Amino acid sequence: MTIEDVTTLPFIATGAEALFQVAPLTGDANHGTSVMTTGPWMADERGMPCRGALGVLMDDVTGYPITARAPAGHWSVTTELHLDFSRSPALDGSGLQAESHVVSVDSDGGLAAGRVVDESGRVVALASARLRFVAAEMPTGSVPDHVAPARMNATSIIELLGAHHRRDNAAAGLELEPSESLRNPLGNVHGGVLLCASELAGHSAVTPHAEFQTTSIAMAFVRPCPGTEPITFAPRMIYRGRTFAVVQVVGRNPSGKTCTTATVTCHRM
Repeated sequence: MTIEDVTTLPFIATGAEALFQVAPLTGDANHGTSVMTTGPWMADERGMPCRGALGVLMDDVTGYPITARAPAGHWSVTTELHLDFSRSPALDGSGLQAESHVVSVDSDGGLAAGRVVDESGRVVALASARLRFVAAEMPTGSVPDHVAPARMNATSIIELLGAHHRRDNAAAGLELEPSESLRNPLGNVHGGVLLCASELAGHSAVTPHAEFQTTSIAMAFVRPCPGTEPITFAPRMIYRGRTFAVVQVVGRNPSGKTCTTATVTCHRM
């Protein structure tokens, strides 16, 4: 099969897409597009939009066109995901349109880029993702029956994730409990969920000091996070000035091993 023969994406819907209101992906081995519906569930503790809530949308839209190019008996996994934000998404139920294109692909994986725009055509975020091909049978994901009644009426991103702040202190980090609703088709926690939790932990470590907004997040996924295990996201302030802050957030499994690292950059707005 050639690239030109790929006219549909191997999209598999899971609970993560249902929770984050992400529509089924369309496209081919060169491009991807999807829509996400905003809502009050995206709000953080201050009632402001959580920018990391775009993680599932952008992980999907950049990843699946490369997955469509995976060799037989292989799937793709995201190793790096970078988002740059130009504005906050709305919370009013309006739609966000995401699109992507493949930059390069080789026998090991590929690089894709994308963006999100609001209904007025304004750019909300830019994205880039690097993926690797891994030996795996074609996964079969599904949306758990309990997703809708359990979390679909969430009024905040913390409630949607089923997470809580460590030691009841927002600056101390985040604990993410295991949930079938947060898994990707391979049974691990969805990369977009990990990005969302990392951004939330990093941003929360900064916000007690001033009105900062996340302007970028650079994720590295170094070890799978099984969806059956809790994950701890611990922030460490690298730099904080009057108008600019940088936080490193490390996601660890119950054994204390690093699963993800994130550099969260915030600017005072």
